[in-house]
Amino acid sequence: MKKLMLAVMAASALGCAAARAVEADNLDADIRATFSKLQSMNHGYYTQAEWSGLTQQMDAIAARAEKAKAWDQLVELNRVKAMALGQMRGDPQGAIAVLRSTLEQYGAKSPAKVGRLYAMLADNYYRLGKEEEISKLIEEFEQSRYYNAEQYPFSGGQGSEVPLTVTRPVAKGASSIIVTMMESARRKAAFGPGKLFPDATCTDLQGRTFKLSDLRGKVVVMDFFGRGFTLYSRTLKQLATAYQLHQKDGLEIVSVNMEPIATPEQLAAFAQEHAMSWGLVVHNEQLTRQLGIVGEPSLFLISRNGAIVARDMHESNILQSIKDALGVR
Repeated sequence: MKKLMLAVMAASALGCAAARAVEADNLDADIRATFSKLQSMNHGYYTQAEWSGLTQQMDAIAARAEKAKAWDQLVELNRVKAMALGQMRGDPQGAIAVLRSTLEQYGAKSPAKVGRLYAMLADNYYRLGKEEEISKLIEEFEQSRYYNAEQYPFSGGQGSEVPLTVTRPVAKGASSIIVTMMESARRKAAFGPGKLFPDATCTDLQGRTFKLSDLRGKVVVMDFFGRGFTLYSRTLKQLATAYQLHQKDGLEIVSVNMEPIATPEQLAAFAQEHAMSWGLVVHNEQLTRQLGIVGEPSLFLISRNGAIVARDMHESNILQSIKDALGVR
């Protein structure tokens, strides 16, 4: 009888484990579908109702993950939610709240995922221009039980749909790829919202030079680009629309090419092909390095007095951010 009871208990345990594995797979599939939907929404316009509906779906998935004790999936879902808040919704404070809550509640239950939470926290702090907070975050991570020298895949260079995987040897100390990413965010935070955009002398395609400080009194978009950047054409469409509608309201755009070998003739042809009717200047390595831009497109929205209003705007909120800075409807 005792052997029979043990056999029944073992079978029951195996059945529960199998059910948890199936649910974990289902959760992974639902999270991937949610992420795909968010990517699709990020490349176009969406209504508040669509966002609310997707938020409800994420909450339902989170409840399932909590019930199944699928901690890895729950952490990943919250990371996706924070990504949407920080990038799509332009709400880095909301993203930070989600990430901090996830770290406190589930960090110990899903330690392998914690590094990604720290990396994303740093990303949202730089969007707020909080350099000191990132310094504290790096120290917190290095002294935590979660610290490791994990090789971490970093999406960048050509956009989230064409990830660039950074491979680092396993090492200790500052060689942790997560710490490296946070340090990169700290450099960006030095020129985040609220900070003055650095003055620089630029040279346009005709060889004429001007200082960025000459544009004070206008709302300026500084657009750092490369012709091969995936999805950049979508950003260009938003910029072209904004320039057509609001140049008369005091909007100026300066596109800075980041290709050292591109010739003025090649850039002129690119500008004509994409209807870039605003100023386009040649590579300025000193400025891009000062701003912490490395091989990725970047947009800065600058107020009339030269202060940075937003950095790395996404195409879904470029036009509205510009209108807000100009004070127009």
